Amino acid sequence: MTLFRALLAMSLILWSMSSTSGRNLCFDHFLGAIIAAVNQIVDNAKASVLEIRVLTGHQLNQVFEPTLGVEHLLARLFANTRLCKLGSVGGTDASVRTFSDGSTSKLSKACRQFLINPSMDKDMKKWSAEGLAYLSLNADIKEELIEDKEAVSALVEMSRNGDLSILFGVVTTFVNLTNSYEKQEVMPEMIELAKFAKQHVPEDHPKDTVEYINNRCRVLCECQVVTALVALSKSQSKTSREMIARVFNAICELQELRGYVVQQGGVKALLKLALENNTQNGKYISSQALARIGITINPEVSFPGQRCLEVVRPLVNILHPDCSALQNFESLMALTNLAQVSPSVRTSIIKDNGFSRIENYMYEEHPMLKRAATQCLLNLFLSEDTAKLFEGDTDRVKYLMVLCDDEDMDTVKAASGALAMLTGISKKSCQKVFDAKCWLENLIQLVSSKDSDLQHRGLCIVHNLIDCGNDCAEKVVETQILEILVAITRPEVDDIDHKIKDIARSALKRAEEQKLIKNIENLNTE
Repeated sequence: MTLFRALLAMSLILWSMSSTSGRNLCFDHFLGAIIAAVNQIVDNAKASVLEIRVLTGHQLNQVFEPTLGVEHLLARLFANTRLCKLGSVGGTDASVRTFSDGSTSKLSKACRQFLINPSMDKDMKKWSAEGLAYLSLNADIKEELIEDKEAVSALVEMSRNGDLSILFGVVTTFVNLTNSYEKQEVMPEMIELAKFAKQHVPEDHPKDTVEYINNRCRVLCECQVVTALVALSKSQSKTSREMIARVFNAICELQELRGYVVQQGGVKALLKLALENNTQNGKYISSQALARIGITINPEVSFPGQRCLEVVRPLVNILHPDCSALQNFESLMALTNLAQVSPSVRTSIIKDNGFSRIENYMYEEHPMLKRAATQCLLNLFLSEDTAKLFEGDTDRVKYLMVLCDDEDMDTVKAASGALAMLTGISKKSCQKVFDAKCWLENLIQLVSSKDSDLQHRGLCIVHNLIDCGNDCAEKVVETQILEILVAITRPEVDDIDHKIKDIARSALKRAEEQKLIKNIENLNTE
């Protein structure tokens, strides 16, 4: 027992020291004494001997086979798992090799064999999964594991049983396979500086590229990994729940795999991960996965019934400065789709602090964020509650008019569309249009645009302004806009859609009714 404790202590000491410290213990007589003790001590001590042997620089091939040849499988597996921990010392750094070539692969194969063996009990499979959790930081091992669909299916089946004791090993393996662990972004300048200072710079493995990662995600979904994640999400560990969210999000990154998440009950699990008992980062990641689902799948299908309302809060939560620009953008896109579903959903977005957060991103310098926010606002105008927010003492209408001259064409379409809807339901907003110094210039650009969508929106705004009353109508009719309206309605102009002509004709008719212009037919003949 004393020898066992001494060996175990030596194992722990070596773990806490740098990898080169083991070289100081490489004395032949010392190692010889340790290896000679292998057959005289208990099984757990054998595992410690293995660790010391490897840490002191000996090749794993020299000790792996003979030392693991013990009677008890549990001891073999225990030793195997501890060696797997050693094999993961380099992490994802492809330049670090703890063991000789092929040794890590042997460990992985041993773990997989234990995992798929039906005669093995729960504890043995748990240790096997934990071994793979450490080894799967290595991209070569990831590819070996993902090609062994029987082993992947075994991991999934273990999770479905609801036994949370296997949580660490299984979830960590899934995180490694999907590369969804947290990555520290390093500036290129810092890498060059480290090279100049002759410091070690971690290298990315060629099998950790997007192509390989996407393929691994596809295989996991084919093996029904979503059902495993749903079962494991019952865990109360915040760290584990964040890891589960990371795997979900990695899967949802691929548009083609989002259907698997919806079909296999992933949305319900993600809602709980986004709102309950999770780290703040875990909640953000879960919400991002929900946003990705809401972007490409009809919200009425992906979030049926009450879930359309439940998903609003997680999406609004990632419209936050602490979240990445990508998370902000995807949330805005998903909210844009949700806002089309029903009045109750739009009301929920507005009341859940969504309107103010969406509006903030309309002022962003990033063109995609500005565009997404404006498009989301456009759909919110389907609710009259949104229009009321523009009628107060604010410059919101003025800013929409300014956006009609934005460099991004999609932003212009969204802003002009929002103005067309707003001026159609709010007379106060019609009057506010003229507060913008650029109102005339921008309206002329819209109504004379060669883009039929922009022209249609511009004419709708003009029609609404004329229909609002004499004050607004006079300001429009006194400008060049009247001439453009007349030109559009001329019979010889045949390259304009008849619907657009009808709107222009209706605007002129309304101006005629207010006795601001002569008879329309006379105008067309002049």
